Amino acid sequence: MSVSVTRFAAPTASVNSWLVADDTSLIVIDVLRSSAEAAELADEVAASGKQLLAVVVTHGHPDHYIGLRTFAERFPDMPLLVASREIADDITGFTAWMESVGWLDAEPTMKARSTANPDGFDYGIIQVADRMELTLAQGAVVRLDTDWPAAEADHTTVVHVPSANAVFTSDLVYSGVHAWEGPQVTRDKIQSWLAALDTLLERYGTHVTVHPGHGPQGGTARYEEIRRYLRDFLNVTEAATGREEATAEMIRRYPDHEQADFLLPLSIDFHVHA
Repeated sequence: MSVSVTRFAAPTASVNSWLVADDTSLIVIDVLRSSAEAAELADEVAASGKQLLAVVVTHGHPDHYIGLRTFAERFPDMPLLVASREIADDITGFTAWMESVGWLDAEPTMKARSTANPDGFDYGIIQVADRMELTLAQGAVVRLDTDWPAAEADHTTVVHVPSANAVFTSDLVYSGVHAWEGPQVTRDKIQSWLAALDTLLERYGTHVTVHPGHGPQGGTARYEEIRRYLRDFLNVTEAATGREEATAEMIRRYPDHEQADFLLPLSIDFHVHA
């Protein structure tokens, strides 16, 4: 039995979807920030000729779930899963907030279905997994772990596939991408995030391939890369006299990181108030 892992890297928010497959079946982890990009991902899944067993959304941020409607319509008998009720609630809560500030105007079909908006998406079709293990058709186990502190997201799922020696860290790890530290990601949560990186290493060991929520996979050195970034962000935003200064300093330190025009300014705005 062999298990393969394929990365689908989308330009919008530099976010990843991951396809975990054996010879006849697959599971998709996260479904992107753009419905158009999710349609390309769905095409890739269909072209594989393998049975799509489930979509797993790791946490309640829109860059990981906006493609849900696309997948629900393309694969109507396939479950859309989260690993806890809290993550389902985070998704509906973030959706309501995005609607309130106009962030879903570019994705109107993902506004919540209601009496006033009968053509919206029915978030009630998202299911909470009844077990913390999924199984591919040929027997490979896909484990879901929600035992993580509030950090980049309030509730997070890490996915572990032992037979592939693979850990899917959700947004506890960014690689070569400016991390989201915007609204609700307080300094205390960043400290918890740093602690979670130590737990990842302890829980899954040093000989795994780390598949981040944003950016390319690699070894456990990915943990130290994001740890250094988070510490720099804390130091820079604490010392800066204004947002422009903080932004310029983070770009100076990380000139090749993606999302300097989106994720970084939103994070700086939340942590620097001048």
